[in-house]
Amino acid sequence: MQLRSSAPHPDVVIVGAGIAGLSCATLLAEAGLRVLVLEAGETPGGRARSWVDPATSHTVDIGPHVILNKYVNMLTLLSRLGTRSQIAWQTEELLTVLDKGRHIHFKMRGLPAPLHTLRNLHRVLPSVPLPQLLSNVPLAWRTMRSTPEDIRALDDRSGRDHLRAAGVSDDFIDWFWASAAIAFLNLPVEACSAASLMRMFVHLLGHNDAAFGFPKTGLSELYAWPAIQYIEKRGGEVRLSCATTGLRWEQGRVAGVQLDEGTRIDAPVVLAVPPDALPALLPPGHRLARLAPRFEPSPYISCYLWFDRKITTSRFWARPWSPQDFNTDFYDLSNVRTDSTGAGSLIASNIIWSHRVNGLPDAAVIEATLKEIGEFTPQARTARLLGASVHRIPMSVPCARPGIESARPATRQDPGLFLAGDWIDTDLPFCMESATRAGALAAEAVMADRGHRRAWALPPPAPRGLAGLLRPRMRGSIAD
Repeated sequence: MQLRSSAPHPDVVIVGAGIAGLSCATLLAEAGLRVLVLEAGETPGGRARSWVDPATSHTVDIGPHVILNKYVNMLTLLSRLGTRSQIAWQTEELLTVLDKGRHIHFKMRGLPAPLHTLRNLHRVLPSVPLPQLLSNVPLAWRTMRSTPEDIRALDDRSGRDHLRAAGVSDDFIDWFWASAAIAFLNLPVEACSAASLMRMFVHLLGHNDAAFGFPKTGLSELYAWPAIQYIEKRGGEVRLSCATTGLRWEQGRVAGVQLDEGTRIDAPVVLAVPPDALPALLPPGHRLARLAPRFEPSPYISCYLWFDRKITTSRFWARPWSPQDFNTDFYDLSNVRTDSTGAGSLIASNIIWSHRVNGLPDAAVIEATLKEIGEFTPQARTARLLGASVHRIPMSVPCARPGIESARPATRQDPGLFLAGDWIDTDLPFCMESATRAGALAAEAVMADRGHRRAWALPPPAPRGLAGLLRPRMRGSIAD
C-alpha cells in the first residue's frame, strides 16, 4: 500500500504525540527532516492533555499540572512554540500548606542555597519541634557532598530506609518526606527509590529561587496543538487516530512501522510511548518488552469543582500526605485562567496514589474533596456547587520504586530504533521536564545517525550556593 501523507517518504517516524514525541518532532522538523508523527488517540498530549468539559464548555486538563522554573527543556520548547508567556508564575511564595488548621506560607529566595530553607524556620516550628528538624541536617550535608554515582547507588533501598539510616526522625519523615515523596514521585516514601528521592533533594538544596508556574490555558493549547502547527508548517505531518501495530525489522535493524490498516512506512523509528505500550509493538521476548512490566503505573484521581462565587484568592495549596486523607494539592484555576473558568472559583485537585479510594463512587470522592477544600477556605462551605467532574487516570507517572533508576533504558536501542519518554534515563524524575528532555535526546540521536551533531538536550540546572560548592561536579552528571 502507498503511504498517504504530505511527507511521502519521511526521514523519521515518531510513534506517540505526547510531550516526548512532540518535543522530538519539533526539533527534527526545525532541522529540516521530514517528520511523521503517529498517534493512536483522537487527541494529542498523552498524559498531559486537555479538552472542553461538555457540561460547562470550560477547558479542563486530564489533571492539573505544575511547571517549575527549573524545567529548562520544557520552557525552551514553549519558547520555540511561542507559548511561554502562557505560564503564570508564583514568585511571592513557593506554596501554602494547610497543616493542622494552620496556613504555612513557604517562602524562597533571600539567603543563598541551602540556607534559604532557614527562612521558613519560624513558620515550621509550631508543627515540627527543632530536634526533629535538626535530624535532617546530617542527611543534607551528606547529600550535598554526594556524586551522581553515590546517588544512583541508593537505588536498591527505599526512601524511608535511607532516611532512617541517615538519622532522620520518624516524625520528620512523616511530616515532610512522606509529602515530598508523594508530591514529586507520586509514591509513598516507604515504597519509593532512595535514589529518586535524593536526586530531588539535591535540587531542593541547591536552588533558592524555585518557583511554580501554572498554565493560563489548557495543556493541549499550551504545547500540543501549537507543536502540531509548528511541525506541519515545516513540512511534517501528525496523524491522529492512527494506531501502530508493530515495528518492521530487516536484517536485525528496525526498518519502519506497520499501521493497523496495513500501511507500511519505512524510516527510522522513535518510540515515544508509555512502557506498557511497548510489548504490543515489539517481537516476543525483546528486552524492552521484558523490561516494560517493571514500570508500574502510579494512578491518580483528579476532581474539578465549579462554585458560584470566588472562595479564595490562592492559586495553589497543599496538604501534608496522609493515607487517611484524599487530596494532596489544590488549584483555583479562576485565579490563573481568568477568562475561561466562569464567574466563580474552579477548583482542581489531585488524589495521588489513589488505590485507597478506587472503589468509591464519584459522589463520595466529591463529598470528601468538598470537605477538604472547606478546611482550607471556609467560604467553600457557603458557596453553591454548580458542577463537578471526576477524572480517574490510570497512570500519572511510572512508580519510582527501588531498582527503577537502574532499569531506565537509554535513548538509543536497536539500529534504527530510539526511545523517548519521561521513563527513560534522563537524569530527572518522571515528569514533564523528563519527557521533554527525552524528546530532545532522541532528536540528537536521530541526527547523529545522519552524521550531524546537535546539542538540544539541556542538563538540569546545576546546584548553586554552598550546595554547588560541596557537590562534586562530574562529566555528564546532574551537577554539570
